[in-house]
Amino acid sequence: MYKNMFKTALALVILAFCFSYLASISLLSAETSDEIKLPQIQTKVLENGMKVMVIEQHNLPVVAFRLVLKTGAAYDPKDKAGLANLTAGLLTKGTTTRTAPQIAQEIDFVGGSLGAGANLDASNATCRVMSKYFDTGLDLLSDIVLNPTFSESEVKRLKRQTLAAIIQKKDDPNTIMEEKFKQFLFGDHPYARPVSGDDKSVAAITPDDIVEFHKTFYVPNNAVLAVVGDVKAEDVIKKIEAKFGNWQKKSLPVVKFASPPEVKGYDILLVDKPDLAQAYISIGHLGLARKDPDEFPSKVMNYILGGGGFSSRLMAKVRVEKGLTYGVYSSFNLNRDPGSFDVSMSTQVDSGLAAIGAILEELKKIREAEVTKKELDDTKSFYTGYYPLRFETPEQVATQVLDTEIYGTGLDYIKNYRKNIKQVTVAEVLTAAKQYIHPDDLKMVVVANAEKVKAGLEKLGTVKVISFTE
Repeated sequence: MYKNMFKTALALVILAFCFSYLASISLLSAETSDEIKLPQIQTKVLENGMKVMVIEQHNLPVVAFRLVLKTGAAYDPKDKAGLANLTAGLLTKGTTTRTAPQIAQEIDFVGGSLGAGANLDASNATCRVMSKYFDTGLDLLSDIVLNPTFSESEVKRLKRQTLAAIIQKKDDPNTIMEEKFKQFLFGDHPYARPVSGDDKSVAAITPDDIVEFHKTFYVPNNAVLAVVGDVKAEDVIKKIEAKFGNWQKKSLPVVKFASPPEVKGYDILLVDKPDLAQAYISIGHLGLARKDPDEFPSKVMNYILGGGGFSSRLMAKVRVEKGLTYGVYSSFNLNRDPGSFDVSMSTQVDSGLAAIGAILEELKKIREAEVTKKELDDTKSFYTGYYPLRFETPEQVATQVLDTEIYGTGLDYIKNYRKNIKQVTVAEVLTAAKQYIHPDDLKMVVVANAEKVKAGLEKLGTVKVISFTE
């Protein structure tokens, strides 16, 4: 039996590699076209409100399922952060018809994969199998989504694992910097909380909380299922209707998020860790939402500023010219609500103030004059070449298509991505910089030996000091 399982798994790995290669050739071969051409998508909304999207790709005999619920960790109660993550993580840990070992054995026997997870804006369940095992994959996927038991023993086990991972990260200054920056920036908005929760919130979550979260948000009118691979759309939709048709539609609660605090001037949070020889720094403010019409000029602008690795201005200034760090990066984190814009780096503790000064200098400079034609052309070349690589596997295709559902951007987002990048002008980049980069209004989080950096930071603005363990 195990020999056959190994052969099936090996075949699936080889097929995945071949599919990746063939898919990348298919998408990249139309280099003269700006349009990303997806295969035809067959769409049907079931009577219970569940949306089904089927993409036939007959290159190889594999199929990927991805089901998303348009509810993620942002919907966790404030004192139960980590609830969406735990709920998703427990889907594969037992149903009314299968134990966790039985689920694992069945998916392993066909050489497939089955999983679930959550991010800020959505939860998901995924499955990949060879197309001849389509029925097995669909049966397992529907079972874990519709019939999880959330047994007390499995809840306790996953909570222990989650808490152990959280505690392990507590000594990592980079993780602490990232989490404290989100808390400092977003305040009472749920984006302030980590998806996995913290030690107190996870400890407070009960099996009843998980059952209620599943009952409330795992409903068909909150769900979209994408099926990508060597299938026939008509057959797929009939089988999905048979598995999910009795899933009961329910009204979804209306949840209003608190607004993040306004950022005015330099507001500095100093996280004291006396044994650190380095300073870990994150600087930023609110950015854009995923659906913002200025995404493309802002994306191009950020790549030039600090998102382009060694080709970025921040790297050239802070690393190459001044020798203050190994790496410095900027990013817009695009979510359903506006996410953050931030610049992050680490440096020697006595270089922290100089590094911040160099970052501020570049933030101001990007707003003052147009970028060069070479900077613009290099950025466009990167994105137009990189974007098709997001469609190399059935799973990636499903993910990209479903993102347009989660964030309401529509399939034209994919179709016109490269065209929208290529149409960005130097004038639009400058406009985006002026509108979305605010060098005089910033939140700063510095994780360092407070005694060595506090006086220097106070020259910039108000400094609040907290312990590394808070």
